[in-house]
Amino acid sequence: AERATISAWDRGLYFGDGVYDVVQSYDGKLWAFEAHFERFKRSMSEIGIKNVDINDIKRQILGGFDEAKIPNALLYFHITRGAEPRAHLPSPLPEPQFLLFVKPAPDNHKLVSEGVTAITYPDIRWKRCDIKSLNLLPNVMAADEARNRGYDYAVFVDNDVIIEGISSSFFAVEDGKIVSRPLDTHVLPGITRRVIIGISRRLGIEFIEKEVPLSCAYKADELFLSGTGYEIRGIVNLDGKKIGTGKPGEITQKIIEYFIDYTRSGKSFDALV
Repeated sequence: AERATISAWDRGLYFGDGVYDVVQSYDGKLWAFEAHFERFKRSMSEIGIKNVDINDIKRQILGGFDEAKIPNALLYFHITRGAEPRAHLPSPLPEPQFLLFVKPAPDNHKLVSEGVTAITYPDIRWKRCDIKSLNLLPNVMAADEARNRGYDYAVFVDNDVIIEGISSSFFAVEDGKIVSRPLDTHVLPGITRRVIIGISRRLGIEFIEKEVPLSCAYKADELFLSGTGYEIRGIVNLDGKKIGTGKPGEITQKIIEYFIDYTRSGKSFDALV
């Protein structure tokens, strides 16, 4: 990292003008890589990043993973529109700037087994959260607020409705059914969210797409979150209110156990979703 260079004119530095994605590997195999890469390409298309050799980008990602030789890794990669003197209007075809790093995946065991505490935070983000953009200041502010108040995490709320976590999808369990907000421009189409839908189908648990009002979240039997590096974690306390028994609930635990077994088994993402 100390030898890497980024142009002072990179539009990602002063506009957040770029998109990113993150992939995890298990036992030396990338998990759901094609799904993540398709989302990455969609994000680029939505903000109009062009002049990209997409096959070369894929080669760099796969080559970087092979070179790192980290069996259980997180791969972060982003692309910015280009590097040129600061102006809101970009030149017609700037040369996009690509960045990749590979690091060991975090040990989620304790947080998975014990669950996390969370606060709610006003959703002050832009209106295209379906695009995985580099503009994450509200997420940073929410995470900082949670830490300052002694909590592990934060979830965004708008008009007293849960939107999603600051880096994860959000789920409630009500009467034995899993509930999650329908996909729209306010939430990111989570790859792990798709996995949870597949797991719930295999376990015979009904999955319902509908909004989760904050008042219902407080009274839910269980709450949990999902994300690539985050995997799946139960929320045991929200805004100081104990959720369920105060421990990750039965359905949350079933989803976690299935997810861990499946992702470490070498089985394919496509076969599940």
